[in-house]
Amino acid sequence: MLLGAGGAARAIVTAMVKEKASKITIVNRTMENANKLAEFTKKIGGNVDIVSLQEANELISDHKFIINSTSIGMKNEPSPILTENIDENSIVYDIVYQPINTDLIKKSKENGATIIYGYEMLLSQAACSFEIWHKTEAPYDVMKKALLGGV
Repeated sequence: MLLGAGGAARAIVTAMVKEKASKITIVNRTMENANKLAEFTKKIGGNVDIVSLQEANELISDHKFIINSTSIGMKNEPSPILTENIDENSIVYDIVYQPINTDLIKKSKENGATIIYGYEMLLSQAACSFEIWHKTEAPYDVMKKALLGGV
């Protein structure tokens, strides 16, 4: 389940199709944007559905992976979806990296889900850029410590 239909969502569906995701469910406030992303997804060989936010809340337990590619959470807003049906069988990835613990992440973690933090995407992009510019392997662990404030 992919929340959002913007530029980040387009990159994510491209990766999902490349990794042979069996089904992608796009959830977005604006159905016109969801339709455009679904058309793109089909064009590159993806199997895709579009559902409303209300329908998404009913279908969460049918999805192993839940990815938030919206900006919801950056200003400590509540999760864009209900989290009661997210559990230890779920993998939740919120690409918001500031704050690290969005409402979606916090509630999903409480329910036992596997969490992928938004900073992971930021860090991966930075590492790739480093390697392109410097023609050497990025010091991933050092970059991660710097990003997380030495934690």
